[in-house]
Amino acid sequence: MPDTFPAAGRDIVFVIERAQQRAGSAHLRGRQLASLFAQVAVDYGRRVRVAFSDEPIAGAVAIVNKSALMPKPQDVVARLKAAGCTVLVDFVDRRVTAADGNLADGFLAVSALQYRHLRATWPDKPVIHLPHHVDLDLWPVACQWDHFACAYFGNLDNAAHLGAVRDAGLVTTIETLTANKNHWFEQLPAYNLHYAFRPRALWGAGFKPFTKGFTAAHAGAIAVIADDDEEATGLLGTDYPFQIPASADADTVIDHLHAIRDSFGNAAWRTARLRMRRLRTISSAPYLLDLIRASAFEVGLHEGVFA
Repeated sequence: MPDTFPAAGRDIVFVIERAQQRAGSAHLRGRQLASLFAQVAVDYGRRVRVAFSDEPIAGAVAIVNKSALMPKPQDVVARLKAAGCTVLVDFVDRRVTAADGNLADGFLAVSALQYRHLRATWPDKPVIHLPHHVDLDLWPVACQWDHFACAYFGNLDNAAHLGAVRDAGLVTTIETLTANKNHWFEQLPAYNLHYAFRPRALWGAGFKPFTKGFTAAHAGAIAVIADDDEEATGLLGTDYPFQIPASADADTVIDHLHAIRDSFGNAAWRTARLRMRRLRTISSAPYLLDLIRASAFEVGLHEGVFA
């Protein structure tokens, strides 16, 4: 292996964990994000590929996906650095740790909240804010607006009071298996309200991107959120009408959903629909392609990281 590498032209390698390759983070922020990078990189004569963390990777710009940080011992960053790689870590919603961060050359941030945290924690390292995108496999969707219909799309342990609101007949629960294995894409058109009530206390020490909101926006639906969800309120506004207090118990959440159902189609619904349109734009592939071009390939703050 040479001691030095060319100033430009190195491979950009998205590093995922073999045992976690079918997980959502590896699929969306690994393979799919790599595909977006590849579309831009071709204009600069660069190659982008995906590799497993147990494969030999040397002299590359390595973007370490959350999945590759999970096995113990967590040595992937150190191994890549020893192999002459420039290493960027993408924690996604995983806990941000000094063990991985101190060794990294920089970071990809999946949310505005995470971006601010990484910039404050490692002020001498570049942080590139590339928001999470909607699933690129999801085809264009237009949900119905004939009547109130609310669903929760996601892992069933990733929202508060989900069992209670389901038992009250207000929310249908639909798991979102990677690559649409259970055909959840096909159920999106039936629902115009997505239950995304995830108080901050559910997140642990991670930073959750508002992917549930992006999915809802892609379908033309709106989302109901917790009022302490900083990422969601930052995108939708602190006066977004369909917020529920994070401290609400199950009965209070049910009361809020009853009120939302009874007001179907009123001014609050119209305001929420307008706010959600922005989310559809900023989670789209064209938006991310422009960000990638500006952040990773054009002259600026991060030029040296991707050289």
